[in-house]
Amino acid sequence: MKIFCHLGNRVPDYRGIMKEHTDFMVGNKKIPASRVVIAEQTHSDQAHICTEADCGAGFHDHPQIATADALITDIPGQYLLIRTADCTPILLHDRKGSLVAAIHSGREGTRKNIAGKTVKAIADNFGIYPEDLKAWIGAGICQRHYEVDAATWDAFSASLQDQGIEPDMSLPRHIDIPGCIFQQLTAAGIPSCNIGWEQICTFESPLHFSWRRDATNNRQINLIGLEYE
Repeated sequence: MKIFCHLGNRVPDYRGIMKEHTDFMVGNKKIPASRVVIAEQTHSDQAHICTEADCGAGFHDHPQIATADALITDIPGQYLLIRTADCTPILLHDRKGSLVAAIHSGREGTRKNIAGKTVKAIADNFGIYPEDLKAWIGAGICQRHYEVDAATWDAFSASLQDQGIEPDMSLPRHIDIPGCIFQQLTAAGIPSCNIGWEQICTFESPLHFSWRRDATNNRQINLIGLEYE
């Protein structure tokens, strides 16, 4: 098996795909809508293990996967789609190319440690352990541009400290979501050398959608899937 992996920007855009509800291009590759799985993304800590019946979820009259903010599959030809516009996407696959996962981790998902819980779900359900996983952290809002009120900061900080993770406090009440995700992935057992990180801030990048910058309802898409060689 080989891995198809796409950490997105403005092209193709999520609203454009949803307007057409048909196959779409990512670069020079056509992605069949009937093989895509889209999660509802409710800022939960829920990871959904996909089945063949989930193909096409989010298109036409096939509902998105309820509640979930993470998707896991070992099914070839099934593509997992996570949409983001300041929240951080995380894509995972194992060394042997037998499993992939896609995670949406915004402030609440990060506070709840959806990244670490997805890594645990992979180990529990597939026997694939963290040291055999590779992770990619995509574009998300950076600490400099993500200031929150005191109550939100206190709740976030307390939750991360309960996980044994110390949030960066160099900027008062500024949350470093990608940095916390990196710590959560390593705390879950993924070696730091197995984690790639784009380090692109969506607020600063003109190539990415940002809710905080533009109050946009559009999103970049992030995709991962298993393909036959």
